[in-house]
Amino acid sequence: MNDAPHQPPTLVRDLFGWYSLTLLALGERTGLLDALIEGPGTAEEVATRAGVDTRNTFEWLRGVVAAGHATHVDGVFEVDGSTAMILGPSFPADFRAVMRFTQAVPTVMDDVALAVRSGTGVPPTAYGDVSAAASAVNTPMYRAALVQEWIAGVPCLADRLTAGARVADVAAGNGEAAALVAEAFPASTVVGYDVAPSVSAELPANVELRRADARELPDDGPFDLVYVLDSLHHLGDPLPVLAGIHRNLAPDGVVMLVESNMSGSLDDDVADPFAVVSYACGVLYCLQEGLSAGGVHSNADGTGWITDALAETGFSDITITASETGYAIITATP
Repeated sequence: MNDAPHQPPTLVRDLFGWYSLTLLALGERTGLLDALIEGPGTAEEVATRAGVDTRNTFEWLRGVVAAGHATHVDGVFEVDGSTAMILGPSFPADFRAVMRFTQAVPTVMDDVALAVRSGTGVPPTAYGDVSAAASAVNTPMYRAALVQEWIAGVPCLADRLTAGARVADVAAGNGEAAALVAEAFPASTVVGYDVAPSVSAELPANVELRRADARELPDDGPFDLVYVLDSLHHLGDPLPVLAGIHRNLAPDGVVMLVESNMSGSLDDDVADPFAVVSYACGVLYCLQEGLSAGGVHSNADGTGWITDALAETGFSDITITASETGYAIITATP
């Protein structure tokens, strides 16, 4: 007789996951999650820390215990260690932003469903909270890798920025990546461009965010470095975007494109457990923005279309470096 625990069918497992994630998202919004992570406590103690109703807290705690995110012994609740770690500041992605993303997606589901039927995509202006959450997801990774790995990996680039250079951040979003570069290289200036810039915090004095469509970049160059982080696939046809970057780069400047390191082969990529995230984000968000701007690519299409577009717009010395972060770092010179 097989005594192994019965594994629910995939669809039922996913349904359980939806309930679990939704409970955590409610805890994040109400303060219950932080109150639980703060330390063990009774329902009343957790409720007091969060400043919420005790009866509702007890019901919420029941749910997170059933989901495996906490334990319960003699009336005392304690957060699971792995859950606390994933939700903490040392995790390489902002999982709280991931939860906000999943909760915001239903607000655009009608638009996405229509776009799936028509093939016309969904414009960035429709995404609102979805885009804001998505912008925050990678911030911990940028803190760890943007300066210390990606910029440092380009010969002489860090020295150039240390001495003082001009940098452009295309599709800058909330400006947090631009702020990281500006803080690391205070002698340099960073200009961020976004169709709908949204500053999430006070930016350093050497950062400026400007409203601009990446397909029609203003002639603000020359820049010594232009980078596009996990966004080129959102911007429609890459040719006008890269042509604008080429026009704005100094003769000895560098463009850096950071994109998913997926191969574009379903049979190969499906072995990666994060492939479902890439594919789902593609059809729900990334691909729709790209289609609305006249593009055809998603974050799961590999890098061949990017290197082809770079070559077509006059770039040379194209290199691709696979990062342990799961991204491909693509650099080129004009």
